[in-house]
Amino acid sequence: MMAKDGEERKSILTESGTNELEIIEFHLKKQLPDGREKIAYYGINVAKVREVIRVPETTDYPNAQRHMVGVFSLRERLIPLVDLAGWLGIRTNPDNSNKVVIVTDFNKMANGFLIDSVSRIHRVSWEDVESPSQFLEAGENDCVVAVVRRDGNLIMILDFEKIIADINPELSMEKYDVTQDRKVIIDDRMMAMRQAKTILVVDDSAFIRKMIETTLRTAGYNVVTAKDGGDGLEMLMEFDRLSQEEKIPVAEFVSGIITDVEMPRMDGMHLLKRLRDTPAFKTTPIVMFSSLMSDDNRHKALQLGANDTITKPELGRMVGMMDNFLLGIPIPKPGNL
Repeated sequence: MMAKDGEERKSILTESGTNELEIIEFHLKKQLPDGREKIAYYGINVAKVREVIRVPETTDYPNAQRHMVGVFSLRERLIPLVDLAGWLGIRTNPDNSNKVVIVTDFNKMANGFLIDSVSRIHRVSWEDVESPSQFLEAGENDCVVAVVRRDGNLIMILDFEKIIADINPELSMEKYDVTQDRKVIIDDRMMAMRQAKTILVVDDSAFIRKMIETTLRTAGYNVVTAKDGGDGLEMLMEFDRLSQEEKIPVAEFVSGIITDVEMPRMDGMHLLKRLRDTPAFKTTPIVMFSSLMSDDNRHKALQLGANDTITKPELGRMVGMMDNFLLGIPIPKPGNL
């Protein structure tokens, strides 16, 4: 049975192209004080892009954030158009006639981003996607989650979840407050039970990591974090080594894992497979938390051994899910408050 499970996982790994991704390279043309232009190179995961279109006619939106150009209609959906260069603080040519719009679709939302041009699609291994901390001190407010080197240029992969949250705070996960969630019990007994458990959160976005950590800590859980799949695997292998050396269960170091899917160095699917192939972590509860949790990705994650999946806007499901896996408390049904 174990051999069959291993073969099935290898098959799924091949099918899903685990640890590889395709990125769209796009450009913003920065206007320099002397009148020259300098091309700034950026990237986005193809899986987040719905289409690239010419700049549409837009309608002003009342009381909009200052970098929102307006809203436009595309296939009967109203979509906000964001001036990406303006949000990034880059001065570009104000004439939009030759620019294009990247329309994204993730986190159950569609958004348009005004850019100067689209270059090409690159297929890369996550192992070749570098953490921005190698180039700069990435903090909670940083908007670059990864860097790819191509043709002598550094392509910055942007944190579009953070950009959207900044443009439209009403749709941000930051709005969620676990202390106001009537489905989550926060009393002395539950806090004590949660404080006996440690959860590892693996995500390349400092913005997302902080939100998850704050939610879990407020509910009582201990939290440790890793900035990408490679960092997470190294941390977990060290926990495994210490548990063997001290002859105590690995759950004394980490009780459960919440991991993103798309990350530099090693993606979440590959991390999941590596952990399920490691005896110490065969039964550790692992939840995949991603903006790209399509039905296909959810199926692959469950086949590879994930206990469950969450789409990133659904932060409110997280504490109940971890209570279920780590404490054996049933997940509240919708409507049962």
